[in-house]
Amino acid sequence: MGGRLYGQQALQEGFVPRLVGLHHKGGYQVPFAYPKGAPVVRIVGGRGSGKTALLGAVHDAYNGRVPLARVDLGAPGFGEPGVADGDDDVPNASRVTHLLYLLAYKLGLDVRHFGRPLAFPRLSLGLLVVTAWRPLNSDETDVRPPDLRRAEADLRTLITAEDPDLRRRRESLGRWFDVVTDNLPQVLSAVPGLDTIAGIVLDTARAQLVRSEPDKGALAWWGGRLHRSQGYQGDSLQRLFQFVRGFRRLDDRRRTAEEHLVAALLDDVDANYGTLRRLNKKPRPLLLLDNAHTGVGRTFLELLDAAQGAPGKDPTRPVTLATLLGEGHRHPPLSEVGGDAVPQARPLVLSIPDMEPAHIAEMLSTVDYPDHLPRVVARYSGGRAASARILADAAVRRVQEAGTIRSRELLDDAAPALLTKLLPDPVMRERLVLLSAAAEAGTRRGLWTFAHPEDHSADLVAARVREADDYRTSSYLDGDRALDLLLRHRLAATTTHERWRDTQLRLRSLCDPRSDIYLHHTLALGRVEEVVCVLHHRFTVAPPAEWLTALNLVCAAPHPREGYEPPAGSPTLSCTACGSDVPGPHHEAVASLVPLLWRLSDPLTLAPREDELTTVRIALETLYGNKAAHAAYREASAAWPARLRAGAQAPDLPVQEGAAS
Repeated sequence: MGGRLYGQQALQEGFVPRLVGLHHKGGYQVPFAYPKGAPVVRIVGGRGSGKTALLGAVHDAYNGRVPLARVDLGAPGFGEPGVADGDDDVPNASRVTHLLYLLAYKLGLDVRHFGRPLAFPRLSLGLLVVTAWRPLNSDETDVRPPDLRRAEADLRTLITAEDPDLRRRRESLGRWFDVVTDNLPQVLSAVPGLDTIAGIVLDTARAQLVRSEPDKGALAWWGGRLHRSQGYQGDSLQRLFQFVRGFRRLDDRRRTAEEHLVAALLDDVDANYGTLRRLNKKPRPLLLLDNAHTGVGRTFLELLDAAQGAPGKDPTRPVTLATLLGEGHRHPPLSEVGGDAVPQARPLVLSIPDMEPAHIAEMLSTVDYPDHLPRVVARYSGGRAASARILADAAVRRVQEAGTIRSRELLDDAAPALLTKLLPDPVMRERLVLLSAAAEAGTRRGLWTFAHPEDHSADLVAARVREADDYRTSSYLDGDRALDLLLRHRLAATTTHERWRDTQLRLRSLCDPRSDIYLHHTLALGRVEEVVCVLHHRFTVAPPAEWLTALNLVCAAPHPREGYEPPAGSPTLSCTACGSDVPGPHHEAVASLVPLLWRLSDPLTLAPREDELTTVRIALETLYGNKAAHAAYREASAAWPARLRAGAQAPDLPVQEGAAS
């Protein structure tokens, strides 16, 4: 289920056992890294980086060994079969209460060799009144069964009495609870499918309501907690039934009520670890929260953070691992928790590391693959484990079937699955494929109008482009080079030669003819000679660093599919910088650099040959010409061949900044 992990073993095999107190495979205990309670661990990474696989591996290691709850906060019903999505806008439920029901149910399941199952009396009481109790003078339409309304009216009379008969009140509570239980599907109609789980969780509440005195057990906990809040009066039971009013306000008071509920969850966990379990250093429960970047996920994590440090002498807290979609590079990698490291950051945020070349080689190790293949896989996977796995599996399958593999065929096979993984929305995905042809933001709307002439309104066109850009931003894929390569490959693979020409001509027409982007699209059209002439002219007037930067951008132009021919009638140009019909050495140098760098910057290219790297070096040395003012060309003549050999491509070839001009 969890699959092979790459670069994540420090957390899975080292840190998590020290959080839980139990080895990830063996049955022996591990000293706690945080004897006074572990922080909530947030794990950040992009789509396909391996976050879900990591949680899967931890789940597989500890399932059936410790109380454990794994939920997907981005899935309908939190990934629980048969449970639908709930609604935050109904009076008697919220996404947080749905989640708490599910967590209490899963953590309360029997675990072999662990001892008595965890019980959640505080939480079950709070969930019961929030879910089933209707305050007096509620403006909701009452469509509940008559027996439930009668039981509630009888109980309300006894709860609001100044000097209640405790025996009669317990009897009334029992009747009300039984009627609620019989009608749970209707009581929880906002969340279809949750009633079975809720019924199991609420079984704990009956004993607390019917057999406990208001100043004992879970009732006393609620009484004490609500006593510290304003507006609650009476004994513990009376305060508990007043508590529901705050939850039903659908404003900041609901958030406060949810804080109480999450605190109840944590204090219930702590109460399950009595003296004997503490002396025996029983392992701690595990909460595995996938896709916690969602609204309910962020809310729940904030509530957990607030409640983690609640008063108590070293309370036992569940170990919580939460994965979030985001830019992992902003945070320390998982390797930070290797060895005996005990990070003190609160909250503790770690990132999923990028795939390493050795990991890709391991994925391909079952076949005799060509030398260039790991480089292609690395280039198009962008360091993401899932993307590398899709590419590697497709490559292995092709080699096994055909005995060989071509990079273009590999990408034709794998690109649809890769893009679906990164951009799940098919409408936004197709928009971004189209818009990938535009090399700058200023031409995107013009490209959309060209491709969709039926969209006459400028506002509509702007909205279409903005929606696609916002979708990419929300996916944390802005500036992702591997995604750009995939989108452009897909565009070329699904576009006819004629459509390619028309698209590049349209984009070029939207650019300033003096700009680098204009030349970028000119090269994408295959008009190499035109680009050479313009760049040679610029060489005579532009500072070297500026010229090399322009060459980088221009030679990063996308490549059409095989069989493409430049537009008919392309002009035959004479180079204005040469001053004669005979090209000089500088023109020859530019003429050798442009097509060669363009070809070597095709992401599907094989490793460059040594004679090609020599050509690049000699051409740049020619442009240097032993002139001190041209030092940037000399630096490039040494750096570019080495970087090209290592797999770098335009526009990422280094330019010496601040060189003399």
